[in-house]
Amino acid sequence: MKIVQARWFHKGRISPIRLIVVHDMEMAEKPTTAESCALMFASMSRQASAHVCVDSDSAVRCVKDADTAWAAPGANADGLQMELAGFARQTRAEWLDEYGQDLLAQAAAVAASWCKTHKIPVRKLSQAELKAGKKGFTSHADVSAVYKRSDHSDPGSGFPWDVFLECVRQYLADEDDGDDEPEVPKWTRRLTWPPTTKGDDVLTWQRQMRKRGWAITVDGWYSENDEKICMAFQREKGIPATGAVDERTWRAAWTAPITP
Repeated sequence: MKIVQARWFHKGRISPIRLIVVHDMEMAEKPTTAESCALMFASMSRQASAHVCVDSDSAVRCVKDADTAWAAPGANADGLQMELAGFARQTRAEWLDEYGQDLLAQAAAVAASWCKTHKIPVRKLSQAELKAGKKGFTSHADVSAVYKRSDHSDPGSGFPWDVFLECVRQYLADEDDGDDEPEVPKWTRRLTWPPTTKGDDVLTWQRQMRKRGWAITVDGWYSENDEKICMAFQREKGIPATGAVDERTWRAAWTAPITP
């Protein structure tokens, strides 16, 4: 990870780490936004910083985890602060576009390493849980609402917490999987469109296809785009290109070699 040391921070901590606090930068979605934000933290007169800045293709370290970043008053001493490229006004669809999918994957990799190191559970805390001192993920908006020491609303109501946290879980699961033979989840039904198939099995398949490198939205809904990806995958693996995830297609998502 690149390192651009922030100007403003406290050396060390006065409380154990229990939170991962998600922010947005209020900066445009570009492949160099993480670097731009980090350079701003390194030089600006306003007293602010974060531990890591993330965009679609990189993460930049600004403050060591063992030190205290100045980002979310009330949750600085016990929080790890992550800044994401984008704006609080973004809709769920805008967070989940191609740039957003890459951004969330970068951010999830960082968050997964934090969860593993600091034993932080992968869950979004309610405001009551945040106030009660529970461990987990929170937003700058909730920190502002609970501690009333700032007025920020990021990363906004459209931020896809479910997709982001599922991606974090997948990174952690991948690290724990040391088997030579992949374990294939049970196939229970054909996934088709139209009509749209939805459910946990769709989420499982989408997550695996994204892991293989396909640009797919992980939301639990089998869409027209999913059908197109399925057909391309089937052609690649010599499976009849029906666009439906049958048992053979399902198993191939876990067992077939990944094509470079």
